[in-house]
Amino acid sequence: MSSEIANKLSEQTKTLVTRFESRLGQFAGRGDLLGALRHLNGDDANRFAREFFGEGEHLAVGVDGSMDYDERMQMILFYSNATTYSCPFSVREEMSFKLNEVKRAARLSASSAIPLWSEDVSDVLGETFDVELELELEHSMDRIPNAFMTVAEMYLALRACESARLIFLDRPISGTYSSLARDVRLLMRRRNTNLARIAHRTEQEVLLDIGLSLNVGAPTQELPRRKRFLQNRVIRKLLEGSESPESLSAKLGVSDAQVKKALKDLRKIDELSGGLLLDDSGGSEIALRPGVQGFWERTYSLALEYCSGVYERASSPLNVEGDSWLTVLDINTVAFILLQRLCEVAQQKKVLVVGIAKDTTATDISRAVLPFIIKSKIIEAEKNPPKLKNDKAFLSILSAENRGTRPPWRTLGYDSAFSTIVCPSSVGDGEFRSARKFVSRERLFVRGFFQSRSMGKEGRVRSPVFLFDRLYDPEYDSGSVHDLKVEENYSPAMVSPYCEGNEPSRMSNLVLKILSVTDNPEVYEAFGHNQLLYLADKAVKAEIKLMKSSLRGVADLRMGSMSKREEVYGIATTYREQRNGVETARMRAAGK
Repeated sequence: MSSEIANKLSEQTKTLVTRFESRLGQFAGRGDLLGALRHLNGDDANRFAREFFGEGEHLAVGVDGSMDYDERMQMILFYSNATTYSCPFSVREEMSFKLNEVKRAARLSASSAIPLWSEDVSDVLGETFDVELELELEHSMDRIPNAFMTVAEMYLALRACESARLIFLDRPISGTYSSLARDVRLLMRRRNTNLARIAHRTEQEVLLDIGLSLNVGAPTQELPRRKRFLQNRVIRKLLEGSESPESLSAKLGVSDAQVKKALKDLRKIDELSGGLLLDDSGGSEIALRPGVQGFWERTYSLALEYCSGVYERASSPLNVEGDSWLTVLDINTVAFILLQRLCEVAQQKKVLVVGIAKDTTATDISRAVLPFIIKSKIIEAEKNPPKLKNDKAFLSILSAENRGTRPPWRTLGYDSAFSTIVCPSSVGDGEFRSARKFVSRERLFVRGFFQSRSMGKEGRVRSPVFLFDRLYDPEYDSGSVHDLKVEENYSPAMVSPYCEGNEPSRMSNLVLKILSVTDNPEVYEAFGHNQLLYLADKAVKAEIKLMKSSLRGVADLRMGSMSKREEVYGIATTYREQRNGVETARMRAAGK
């Protein structure tokens, strides 16, 4: 029986290998697809570094976090930790990083340990499920420590802006933004948050501020001109002063009917907020209530107050009053606000923030970017691209099968909005449409993939392909904005995303230069990867392991004394743990 199964497995494996070899062959000699790659221009990167950073000594910081949880029968202990490593870098004729002077920034570290009874988990998750369903519980459990880890990383990155000009994050900024924004929208739909208790304001006031921060954002944030963002542009204009519908139409360059529809939507928001948004006392003029002004400052002050309480005053990260808990949606809202503030401060202080993703299943390039650049004549495709969805695998094979292309290289930069766009045709002759219902906000983040190093005389050993992203910078990136017609929510819409054309992006070229000189080829895990993030990752994982071993003992001591005092012995340890302990003691006694 086993030999029959082995023979079948061998045949099936042989078939798969043959198919894979055939797929590899489709990448050989595809010089046309190599047009989507950009090689490093070191001289221009050094010139642009002097322009962007200024000549002199600067500081680079890498931020990474880790998390875990531990179940002690009825109690669950959540751990999260984030830390930073920094090194100086010099910008002169040649930009250089002093990786031999890397050190851990002790003052830039954030840890938290949260104990929670299992019956309170559903309250914190903001979900209703049966905690007896172990698989469902385990599936959702990671969300709690992950939320705290994200807050810690965003908080440290924001603080690092005080001294650093270059910040590395061990996560994609664009992916973090979209997932956090999704949770903020969910919070707004539920119309419930205990963050109001921290702000010492009414729930409706805090929810209105959060909603405005999500949709209108920081004053420096550009808003798309698509119709679904029109109500946000109306609010932005009304923040400058009252307007008539006719003047709004003229200043925003839209029809009276569109303004009327936007105002109707705003009145629905006003009704949900208890009349806190619009002031209808001005007759024909539309005005915001005086309390709306300053929503952005109040929101990020709330986020900073929360972080100061947790990381500096040892306040409870979850419990606010009595049996009232912050939910994961609340915590992710704090993280989202911190990320928005990070983007604002980075733009104001000219801090370059780079996110790196090691393991990604992104399909942006094959699904949307390649069809777009082929249709836009940025590259000339001789024939259809190979059908391989995973971008990392696609680019790794393309690089390996075309040895003339040597690292460091990167793909052309593209807008993170392309992650929510799809084209049915790989050659761009079909209609572009939203991957789901809507296309995400464009001109926020620029994404790309890179491969920074090769080894050997012929460069056969190559570092992994990683994804990187950075903030969209209108000062340097506005020349690569394109108009793209898409189908969004079953109707046509005009999206204006960023996509690097034949003129190389100096900012992305600078990022590639930085990434190519900040890895550690002597360590396998850091080969082609960032050395600061590698060290931060090692540190936080070691600290989480140490936290688990030490804090578990503290919790067991507390629970053990309570269980003896109250005679509820089954709480401190499970039946399985008690049985294993007795069996171990019996075996030791028998051995003696």
